[in-house]
Amino acid sequence: MPDLIEYLRSLNQNSLIIGVGNPLRGDDGFGPALVAGLHGKTRINLLDAEEIPEAFLDQAVQMAPDKLLIADAVALGGLPGEAALMPPESLGQKIAISTHNLPLLMFIKFFKEQSSNTEVMLLGVQPKGIEFGKELSPEIRKTIDSLVNIIVSK
Repeated sequence: MPDLIEYLRSLNQNSLIIGVGNPLRGDDGFGPALVAGLHGKTRINLLDAEEIPEAFLDQAVQMAPDKLLIADAVALGGLPGEAALMPPESLGQKIAISTHNLPLLMFIKFFKEQSSNTEVMLLGVQPKGIEFGKELSPEIRKTIDSLVNIIVSK
């Protein structure tokens, strides 16, 4: 398993980051907020899939990335804002926070069937809260700022 910082710095114009989550449910909006924070600051391809990653399957496949990184809130069992790089197979052992868990697993399965040469990884972040109508917690905002700085400072 590559180191998180090393992996993030290896992403380039042939990579794709997909942000998954609901921005209306507090820290579940981590993925879309990360993509928004990177917009205009990197040559990495970016997609904000919110709660419907399956709707972006064809677009992701057509991009033919060397690396696909899916950013999502995941119950890691750690402290709020803690980030972890995981292979997609581990998603079944962790809990994706919002209602898109099954579609995310299906998205990864169908993507890999059509893009077998693409390395797929999951960037999971431990949320503090996912209540409807809440904003991102300070812990998640700090993590996003750190991740953006790592990615754009390579």
